[in-house]
Amino acid sequence: MKNKIMIGLVLLTAVFGTQAALAQCFIGGTITASPNPNLSGPNWMYTMEISWDTGNAYSLSHANLLIDPGLGTCTCQDFMDALSWDSPIGSSNGYPEPCTVNYEGFLECGGDPSIPEVSGFLLKFEPIEDEFCEPGPTGTATFTFYSNLPPVPIDEEILSVVDKHALEYCFGNMSGDFPAMACDPVSTEGASWGNLKGLFR
Repeated sequence: MKNKIMIGLVLLTAVFGTQAALAQCFIGGTITASPNPNLSGPNWMYTMEISWDTGNAYSLSHANLLIDPGLGTCTCQDFMDALSWDSPIGSSNGYPEPCTVNYEGFLECGGDPSIPEVSGFLLKFEPIEDEFCEPGPTGTATFTFYSNLPPVPIDEEILSVVDKHALEYCFGNMSGDFPAMACDPVSTEGASWGNLKGLFR
């Protein structure tokens, strides 16, 4: 049975806006689970891989994995207990190439202040400042987090990604697994891809 955890990935760039992009941008990714090779750590390792193309010259500012937009019964403490990660949490290719951008991970329980439409709980991926390398308008990134909770498939119609850049943003799909939370961030059977998109309009 598919877990109904609603997860969104919000990609932000340096300039904030509210118009939706139509066809020029792209965002997509997966989360895969495997036994943690570190036997002294949590039981499961979750690897999140994304790729993006803003469709213009605006670069990625930071990324958010929206793990509960406030529709369910989970608390911030539930996610604090369920998830952990190392520092840095992951990396991406950068600009000017070739270079590597490292990221710090933060659990944010009050949404993203830079995007009023994004509320609830999210995992934020913040590039570590480096004057010689930064995320570009296109790229691929890998982030890793851990949990003692086993993986369950997520409904791909609910699992979603969002790319925000300049005055535009676009939605895409993510597939894969997420830790089997005892609470259910989606409180109704009617939650859908359309419902999630509506949160960001």
